[in-house]
Amino acid sequence: MKRIKPYAVLLALACFLPARGAGISEYSVKSAYLFNFAKFVGWPANAFENEKSPLNIGVLGEDPFGEALDEVVEGKIVGQHPITVLRFDRFETGQAERLRKCQILFIAYSEKPRALQILSSLQGSSVLTVSEIEKFPLLGGMIMFNQAGKRIGLVVNVKAAKKAKLEISAKLLQVSKIFKPERQP
Repeated sequence: MKRIKPYAVLLALACFLPARGAGISEYSVKSAYLFNFAKFVGWPANAFENEKSPLNIGVLGEDPFGEALDEVVEGKIVGQHPITVLRFDRFETGQAERLRKCQILFIAYSEKPRALQILSSLQGSSVLTVSEIEKFPLLGGMIMFNQAGKRIGLVVNVKAAKKAKLEISAKLLQVSKIFKPERQP
């Protein structure tokens, strides 16, 4: 019998957790997802300064997570990379180099007017872009939190991830909708 890893169960369960109610906040669930993305996405070696440098999760714009994200990643290590959280108030021209130091970048809804500019500035880098901005995959974003009622789902733009040289695990894809331009989310 095949042994199921605990984090795989957490990711699968996160798909079915309510976004609100029962003491679990929407952003606690989304924080768990961001942490689990670090386990289910592969980055090229050059995405890190060295084999033990931090895996940076960036939050760009008005931070909806509060302390939830910090609590989820506190003391956690993926591979040999300790997880750190970086915050950026809003996107400004010339900021792309700082954003490229992130392996995962959550683009907050407050950055919707600049989303296309942000994604363009990250072209050629291996930054996993995540947002809850509607139609985010259509803009070239990689993962969109898609809320239907009280459920939080994922829409993944596999083509954008491949272009950034990221490998998304089949386990993550199994619990996601795959973005197809002809069938917009």
